Amino acid sequence: MSRHAQRREDVKLSTTLKSKFQAHLPLKKALSRVALGLATLLFTAIFCVAAPTALATEIDDYISQYQPVIETLHGLEVTEKTVTIVVTSTGCTKKQDFIAVLDKSQPPTATFIRLKPDFCRAASMPYPIKFSLSEVGAKEFKVANTFDPSPRF
Repeated sequence: MSRHAQRREDVKLSTTLKSKFQAHLPLKKALSRVALGLATLLFTAIFCVAAPTALATEIDDYISQYQPVIETLHGLEVTEKTVTIVVTSTGCTKKQDFIAVLDKSQPPTATFIRLKPDFCRAASMPYPIKFSLSEVGAKEFKVANTFDPSPRF
């Protein structure tokens, strides 16, 4: 076979391969788009499942670093419907930071517990927090908290 004939054969073979390759090109492109779409869908699904769990874990870690504290009280007033305790605040104390726990002994004993510390930097000041008697759980009770009636504010 001459060089010229060989060259024609190579061109013919090359054209045949090129046409077959080009016929598969749209299929290959479509498959890569499907694969990309599935990968995106899988990533989104994993993110939607993992993100709330990660956020919940972060919140749990944040909360768990605070240990509930039996708060020192600076005052206590009991009326027919409410109990008012006076605690130390440096600016960020809220009623939601406290709970009243009632021990069902005779007579019942109430303990006022701070759930979240006050990290603000204002000067210490007395801060009254009012609970209803239903929140405390009894009309007559002893108090387990320590008292410091004259803090240095």
